[in-house]
Amino acid sequence: MGLSRRRKIFITLATLIGTFLAALDATVIGTAMPTIIGELGGLELYSWVFASYLLAATVTGPIFGKLSDTYGRKPIYLIGIFLFLLGSILSGTADSMTGLIIFRTIQGLGAGAVQPVAITIIGDIFELETRARIQGLFGAVWGMSALVGPAVGGLMTDYLSWRWVFYINIPFGLVAGIILFFALRESFGRRSGEADYLGFSLLTGGLLAVLFALLGGGSVPEITLPTISLLAGGIFALVLFVWVETRVSNPIVPMDLFANRLFSVASLGNFALGGMLFGVSVYVPLFIQGALGGTAITAGLAVASVSIGWPIASFVGGRMLLKTGYRPTLILGSFFMLAGAALCVPMDRGTSLVYVVAASFVIGLGLGFTATSYLVSIQNAVPWSRRGIATSSIVFFRTIGGVVWVAIMGALLNFSLGDRYTAAAERAAGGDENLADLLSDPNALLEPTLRAEIPPAAYDELAATLAASLSPVFWTLFAIGAGAILAALLFPSGDAKQFVHREEEG
Repeated sequence: MGLSRRRKIFITLATLIGTFLAALDATVIGTAMPTIIGELGGLELYSWVFASYLLAATVTGPIFGKLSDTYGRKPIYLIGIFLFLLGSILSGTADSMTGLIIFRTIQGLGAGAVQPVAITIIGDIFELETRARIQGLFGAVWGMSALVGPAVGGLMTDYLSWRWVFYINIPFGLVAGIILFFALRESFGRRSGEADYLGFSLLTGGLLAVLFALLGGGSVPEITLPTISLLAGGIFALVLFVWVETRVSNPIVPMDLFANRLFSVASLGNFALGGMLFGVSVYVPLFIQGALGGTAITAGLAVASVSIGWPIASFVGGRMLLKTGYRPTLILGSFFMLAGAALCVPMDRGTSLVYVVAASFVIGLGLGFTATSYLVSIQNAVPWSRRGIATSSIVFFRTIGGVVWVAIMGALLNFSLGDRYTAAAERAAGGDENLADLLSDPNALLEPTLRAEIPPAAYDELAATLAASLSPVFWTLFAIGAGAILAALLFPSGDAKQFVHREEEG
């Protein structure tokens, strides 16, 4: 693009701030949610406050990536910042859970543009060697957001209001948008082409149907005819989407990208990577708070250890892939993911917090090595005109992998917990009706105030039950790690420069 070094620094700063914005929001809200539920009610809709954001970002990621290839990175990135800030402001003013879910969806639309387009911009303005190193900074940003997010959320909720958890996004977003507006100059011919409205509709409808069937309307769905019909309809819509994409002139996700072995393997690998990332983020804290009797702060230590391991491995991996190639880096990262998941499998009521933090750190190392290698390999393997859609599609597979695997783990947990918890609660209550009423809801294990009212012996039995019920979840993480290794082994071997698109070499 012929940009000066100074402009590149400012552009990188703007994209890093935007990425921090989206990443911070994913961690900041977790600490505030109990207070939000206490004020707005709607506990049955708890999961959708997270899912609505994630679904919107997932569905629109490839669309915004395609739009950035057609109209340029700058306008699409700025639109994403605007939508994210609009959603943040509205979320801060929400007076009901339904309203909050709708406003979080608007935030998700913005994140669907900000995250993939930011990474694509970096791919545009730097050459291969620098690009690999800069991607490590994005890993560090995710790590920093996970470290400060829970603390910032807790402090703001306790000393200001939970609404400031959303308002904190505003200064970050304004700074990122202003810097990019003045620093980034793009010069390329705008390509015309009719938008793929049919593909967008099928992708959106199919994903929403499948994920709603898995996640349910605020609770784990039962195997009923409506649920099966919804799942079947969603799968049919997604199959039809693939068929349509092979026949339209301006597809959202060009199916011919899958003819590139790197892209196909990277899509599979990121589907596993997303499952590992979101699975650890959701269920390891649940284990710490429910089974080990920890607090939100101690649970945050595990998330923080993932976030510390990620940037370390991302930094090292960005240099390693230049010397050894992508495949060895991916295999090493996948091995770390599998090893960390294997450490999680035997965790029970007697497991120490230090052990859990160590296992999470190992998984973080695996995520750092693999995420960096997959992203850099794809950005180098496609021409500039397709880098946006290729990058956003990889992010799409990571996110959808997280949503699908977390939903599966949630179903396994509830199936495993079900009658087992009911029986344990009856035994622990010992005929005391008041205690039985308190123990009937597993959330009592997670809320410190309620947990303090449970007799120690009763708590020990229920905590052990929850730990045992989480075993299928950790076995699922192990299976995902094994799948990640298989994907890494399928990646072609060779020097990183060997897979650079000819356009880059020229």
